Amino acid sequence: MNQLLHYLFRFALIIFGFIGAIVVASIFLNALLLGGSEWNGSEGPFLYTTVPVFAVVIGYSVFFPAAILILYAELTGWRDWLFYALGGAGSAIFVIVWKWRPQTEDISTFAAILATGVVGGFVYWLISGRSAGLIAQRPEDRRG
Repeated sequence: MNQLLHYLFRFALIIFGFIGAIVVASIFLNALLLGGSEWNGSEGPFLYTTVPVFAVVIGYSVFFPAAILILYAELTGWRDWLFYALGGAGSAIFVIVWKWRPQTEDISTFAAILATGVVGGFVYWLISGRSAGLIAQRPEDRRG
């Protein structure tokens, strides 16, 4: 029973980490959008709308590549922050190339989405990735 509760807690932590990563990535992407524009600071209602919408789009777009990376990290016990940051960048490249198929070669949009993936991966590591792989270990291995 104790092991089942541990698995449920780990699964909840993974879900919480993924949701936190996409929300922070959405806020980061909105900050890049606002920083690159000529708006004057009265965009409060705009941000209340775009942050959740961007979070849903980001979560939908990167779910499968992120799920593969998370599963690999959990099974191998990979806890390095660089793995998650580069995994976020890889997920962003997957989204750009495979799903959106950009019609133009706009380097600033590519860089913004790539940076958003890195931020999302790093935030996932902060929430869930630092303790990855604890499911794969036996309880007697964790004590020592």
